[in-house]
Amino acid sequence: MDATAETPTWLPFAIVGGFLVFFPLLWCSVIGLLSAMGGWNRLAKLYPAGDKPISGESHRYVTGMVGGVSYRNVLNVHLTSEGFFLEPMVLFRFRHPRLFIPWKAVTERTPASVLWWKAIRLTIGLPKAGTITLPAKLIQDQPKRAGF
Repeated sequence: MDATAETPTWLPFAIVGGFLVFFPLLWCSVIGLLSAMGGWNRLAKLYPAGDKPISGESHRYVTGMVGGVSYRNVLNVHLTSEGFFLEPMVLFRFRHPRLFIPWKAVTERTPASVLWWKAIRLTIGLPKAGTITLPAKLIQDQPKRAGF
């Protein structure tokens, strides 16, 4: 190949176009895979939020886990007296519909320590449908207010 050959004018456009197609497909594939691996899909089938209004305390950019998948600073948690809503930020919503977990569906609360933060692991459903781990400071007072 000749070292003095010029780069075709179409090549930069092909690279940019390929990136604009390939990257979103890769992103959606990874986000969808995380939803399935952590159990978000399973919880969404059992506890869909639908169009329920969100009332109560709202916390944004929360770190948590669904199953074994970590959602670091991307969760929005809305606490109510009936339960809690859980949804990721917009960039992470592919295959992650908003959840509404009623407090009565929480069958077990276990203190957990995830690296540097104290958390509470909530077992959801009977039989167990999944686990959600949230910061202890968010969840610790909820059972008293929710009545269980």
